[in-house]
Amino acid sequence: MTTHRIPRLGVTGGIGSGKSTATAFLADLGAAVVSADELVHHLLAEQAIISRVERHFGGDVLEDEQIDRPALAQVVFNDAGELVWLESLLHPHVKRLIDSWARKQEARRPRPPLLVAEVPLLFETDMAEVFDYILLVTAPEAARRKRLSAKVTASEFARRAARQLPEADKAERSDFVVENVGGREGLKAYVGEVYASILAESGRRDAAPPAH
Repeated sequence: MTTHRIPRLGVTGGIGSGKSTATAFLADLGAAVVSADELVHHLLAEQAIISRVERHFGGDVLEDEQIDRPALAQVVFNDAGELVWLESLLHPHVKRLIDSWARKQEARRPRPPLLVAEVPLLFETDMAEVFDYILLVTAPEAARRKRLSAKVTASEFARRAARQLPEADKAERSDFVVENVGGREGLKAYVGEVYASILAESGRRDAAPPAH
């Protein structure tokens, strides 16, 4: 049941599933959208985060007093413990920033009809509670590998996929699940149905008489 003034939808999915495309379709429909990955980029530029990272990893991950992201990535992606440390530092801030962004959207006039956050590790970082609804975009591993073959090596794909819960587990915890195997038009059509369904439920809630 929707509990926020404007419904909040979390979009998640494995690497190469098409979650960014689904989020873009929702933006085209009129939703306000934000990306957890973009928020992480902003966080890595904040002085408080830079200081924590420098104290933990040392100056080798800095360049011109800013975080050298490739150098940091090289460290954490070769050490699972260090990756856990970095994520434990960043993810609470991401959660806070998504909520802050959503509250600002609620103050806009006119208000957007739906708030959408794309969060790759939504379940893995215990962020499900932030949202009223969750959309999982999934696809067979072979299809996801093929989509990313020009951008991501096989070892990088395997490493990133290993950080995520099994698709079946995520599907059980999601309100909407789309298997993205029918091309862009099929995904667009399903996303449109999700958008309409959430707005219809929100409208029914708003129209309901108050409980006595």
